[in-house]
Amino acid sequence: MQPETPTSGARNEPQATAAPRADVARPVVLAASGLRKAFGGQIVLDGVDLELREGEVILLRGDNGSGKTTLINILTGNLEPDAGTIHYLADGSPREFRFPRRWWQELNPFDHFTPESTAREGIGRTWQDVRLFPSQTLRDNIAVADPHHPGENPIRALFAPGRGHRHEAEITRQADAMLARLGLAGRETSSGDKISLGQSKRVAVARAVAAGARILFLDEPLAGLDRQGIEDVLTLLESVARDHAVTLAIVEHVFNHQHLHGLVTADWLLEKGKASFGDSRATGRMVLSEVADRPWLKLLADDANTVNDEPLPHGAVLTRISRSEHANTFRKPVLEIRDLVVNRGPRTVIGLKNERNETGLNLKLYAGEIAVLQAPNGWGKSTLLAAIGGLVTIAGGEILLDSRSLARSPVWDRVRSGVQLVPSDHNLFPNLSARNVLQLAGCADSAIAFGQLSGRSTSELSGGEKQRLALLAGRGCSKARLRMFDEPFANLDAPAMREAAGNILVQVNDAVLVALPSTDN
Repeated sequence: MQPETPTSGARNEPQATAAPRADVARPVVLAASGLRKAFGGQIVLDGVDLELREGEVILLRGDNGSGKTTLINILTGNLEPDAGTIHYLADGSPREFRFPRRWWQELNPFDHFTPESTAREGIGRTWQDVRLFPSQTLRDNIAVADPHHPGENPIRALFAPGRGHRHEAEITRQADAMLARLGLAGRETSSGDKISLGQSKRVAVARAVAAGARILFLDEPLAGLDRQGIEDVLTLLESVARDHAVTLAIVEHVFNHQHLHGLVTADWLLEKGKASFGDSRATGRMVLSEVADRPWLKLLADDANTVNDEPLPHGAVLTRISRSEHANTFRKPVLEIRDLVVNRGPRTVIGLKNERNETGLNLKLYAGEIAVLQAPNGWGKSTLLAAIGGLVTIAGGEILLDSRSLARSPVWDRVRSGVQLVPSDHNLFPNLSARNVLQLAGCADSAIAFGQLSGRSTSELSGGEKQRLALLAGRGCSKARLRMFDEPFANLDAPAMREAAGNILVQVNDAVLVALPSTDN
């Protein structure tokens, strides 16, 4: 399925036009009743009933740990519920699964409840953690999702190679058109591991659409995107829902609810294991009135702070937050970056490098200061933090901590010197309990703040719970001089964001660098 290209002309705000609401009832494409799921005695879903109708756009809301991702995992065949019934009706041949499943049902190879079987029923999804094929090009990452790809049929490839080549060329053309619609023209041959998180999110959405799903579950599709990325993804989703009657169910961070106003047609709220439903238009207006262009600023600054914006190359902005009494005093920098150049493969990500000249990034951070770096996707925010932490090699320039060069220091030496990084991808040990992770980080006392979740393995935690755990573990580096956070508010509800801000707030002798996607036009 390839949505038609929208007419040109950018909108001032990345808010999609509402999908048309038909006067007649739309057919039900998925129904579930009595869904129950518990982890280690903790009930997450307690008898959830729901219906999805053709062409609807659902906003699925709920606090961290309310079961949003668990519900999506169940409906897409990635997790079996403890009890309940699911009816799939999207592809015209109804199919029903009842739980718990009997042992003898697993003997039938055509009756397994798996992601593959639900995909055949017209179900697709994206993930919070982007799952691109890292060694494949962006073009191939999208093309491989086509359900009629000639490579899936060896007989056709053997006996009708010409037809297969023509079909493959058309799939490639559609993949390139999809990338162009999402602002990634020219990056078709870049491998999946050579693009930013925000760009990866766009490719993941495009791949899910290319798979031809009739029901598409999207787990935070706008997280990590800059203003243009949000605009591009919303335009694509609007076209999919309006022109192709694809049903969308979206889980999104509270910061991005404002952008969905106008696209969403109904609202689901998960709370205490139950689901309630309603019209999302009132909710959308409420969220719009509460969220500013920089909602994180209220979390990190107060009336005692001085806030200054400093422009950086290529559309980035560095917002410096410091105590008012320190604003005009001389301070020695904690971090100093001089003419920094970082490459990813043949591409220069940070700095400008060519045959005639080489201009790198220059930046200073001071003690008692929080610096928030906002930049478009692909600018190199995560790469910059990784370079300071020693996770990627620099091509030129210097990185100094308290006037000491880190250029040749390995990662562990930088940590001992006081460099701390909390990345956006958590990097938690999946088989350890949350309590063990906090003990390893040297902050076992934080297990009290994590409550009853401390005994659960990190693989059982929701995306928001993993983010909370990563930030709590980050407090273990008490001697840190430079603390860095890559998109620390991702996946978090309002109470957890306030907790996160408390973990980020700067101390007198350290400096903090926070990377966030740009929200400027």
